[in-house]
Amino acid sequence: MRRSGAIAVGVVMILTLVGAAQADDGSIYSYSKRELKRWALDNDSRNQANGYLPSQVECRVNGRPDNLNLDCDDRVTWLPNNEPDIVVDPEDPQHMIASSNDYESCCDQFYTTFNGGRTWITGDMSAISDQVIGSDPVTAIDPKHDVALHSSLNFAFTQEGLATNGHVVVSRSTDGGVTWQRPVIVYRGFGDDDDPVQVFNDKEWIVTDTNPDSPYYGRTYLTWSRFLARNGNYVESPIWESHSDDGGRTWSRAREISGSDRTCTYQEFGPALECDEDQGSVPTVAPDGTVYVAFENGQHEAAWEGDELFESQYMVVRSRDGGRTWSDPVHVEDLEDGTNDFPLNVDERQTLTNWQIRVPTYGNIHASPIDGTLYLTFMDNRNGRHDVANPRTDTDVFIMTSKNGVTWRGPWPVTERNTDQWFPWVEVNPVTGEIGVTYHDRLGFATYGTAFSTGDDPRNLRRQLITDAPSHPRNSLYFQAQVPGCFKCATFHGDYINVAYGSDGSANLVWTDMRKFVDLGEEAGFTENIFFSRI
Repeated sequence: MRRSGAIAVGVVMILTLVGAAQADDGSIYSYSKRELKRWALDNDSRNQANGYLPSQVECRVNGRPDNLNLDCDDRVTWLPNNEPDIVVDPEDPQHMIASSNDYESCCDQFYTTFNGGRTWITGDMSAISDQVIGSDPVTAIDPKHDVALHSSLNFAFTQEGLATNGHVVVSRSTDGGVTWQRPVIVYRGFGDDDDPVQVFNDKEWIVTDTNPDSPYYGRTYLTWSRFLARNGNYVESPIWESHSDDGGRTWSRAREISGSDRTCTYQEFGPALECDEDQGSVPTVAPDGTVYVAFENGQHEAAWEGDELFESQYMVVRSRDGGRTWSDPVHVEDLEDGTNDFPLNVDERQTLTNWQIRVPTYGNIHASPIDGTLYLTFMDNRNGRHDVANPRTDTDVFIMTSKNGVTWRGPWPVTERNTDQWFPWVEVNPVTGEIGVTYHDRLGFATYGTAFSTGDDPRNLRRQLITDAPSHPRNSLYFQAQVPGCFKCATFHGDYINVAYGSDGSANLVWTDMRKFVDLGEEAGFTENIFFSRI
């Protein structure tokens, strides 16, 4: 039995390439994620033979920090940007760095502001060579070493178009996020289908301990899923970790941290009860320096219902000694996201009813900077029609809390709306202690917006709609499904959105927005851009 559910089916699918096949007329409008990236790579004027791509500033955005479109770099083909992250300088709430997948270039886009989001400097991130593509961008700011650190995946393609050599890399910036140095490879991927062993890394996340009173102040932690295959056959995907004490110049020897637990019963390879089918790891650091990493695992067979396979469980590991040792994982919650819980899109990925966008269920874990209380978010379809041959979605975003990472309370929905919600992200206001959860929220049959639920009590949060115009995923210029009844439906709009609080108590949100209608003559539709609001 080979995995076909939420986590993985093998190294060749780890990149999770999305979208429809190339259009018959050769236009770029229906290209997949892979094809768009390769097109940008082949046409990038900065390509240098056997050299890396230096970062470059492309343009500036000025405007009121409310529903502000940060993408000013591509006004010709309006190639998409998605999967945004944002970090606020802990010593200066006016200084922020956002990032996204950028399909106008080979790699990642950065957006940097020094005045609270009124002016943004934006450009391309560097890559380790002119033959790789970047993805999964996440940034941290290290105040101890006065450096910004941007993590990414760098990978190449075989002649057959398969992803290979997926490296975890980190770029440093010593000027606040305007220019970025050549990336450091933290952990190498290697091999393709012709090699006996292949490693492809995926879904990395980065965080820095920014508390001056912590014994590990200035230590930066990086986690990711390490997919291992032998002779092209998937073997495992545990969570790995590495950390840096010198502002990202050097990194500790990477190690597996997802451990073993009695709930991880499904196993084809490796030791019994090893929790090694994982994805979506996110680390967070409590005020006392304890590091927690949350991730989804697909091995809890007792939670699989009927003939269903691979429902996820959320798990958490922790380290009290700066990443030297790690606890075994704690089971937090079982999710309704198995093989009969969601409709599938044209790429056989979980999607929403009458749409095609893929919707992973993971969210994040966050430790309150005030008292270390942990908050965990995720999404699933427990309130929709699930465990049936033709499921229908009524997906909800949930929040859970813990004082120690072992005993958890919840889950509670962040809104009572009877619509689909997805892509949750939680943070805590460092001034008031208020909880803030951002997420996409379905507005009707064909549109969505971005919402923000806040409050002191996770059982009773107040929702507000942040977006002032709807997004249109059923009429997309790119990543078209090209299936009957949903021909121009987007299959991809990233895998996450983000919110980050500043030390002044401001909430800073970034999301993938599809309000911009672009008519290119032969093709027309809504593209994907990164929008920002400051509350």
